[in-house]
Amino acid sequence: MNDSVLVKLDQLFDKLKTASDGDDWNTVRGLVAQVASLVKVYEKPLPEEPKEQGFYVTANDGLLLHKDIDDDWSARTWDDSANPIWNGNRPYVKWPTVCETLPPEAFPLKRVNTGDGNDD
Repeated sequence: MNDSVLVKLDQLFDKLKTASDGDDWNTVRGLVAQVASLVKVYEKPLPEEPKEQGFYVTANDGLLLHKDIDDDWSARTWDDSANPIWNGNRPYVKWPTVCETLPPEAFPLKRVNTGDGNDD
């Protein structure tokens, strides 16, 4: 969750405490519904992982990614060693980490045809 959502949740929990201390159960129900809607946003299923190995670019900024034979993903940046993008600064990650790291507007990924007949 990003910081703004955490701030909103913190504010809602403060209001919940006040409402429950005052036995204002209608307000409590409304606040619980707001909390549930904020949390539900983060329960969306992962974008579908491309099946084929090869090179892909993100839809939003054209970041070049590679899916290898082991279904591991790597990011190809101008200086991979100085600019790791994955959580934990790992060079290779699985699909859930790709989805967790990149913003929603990065999907769907677009396959890149390298033109050499061997896009893997």
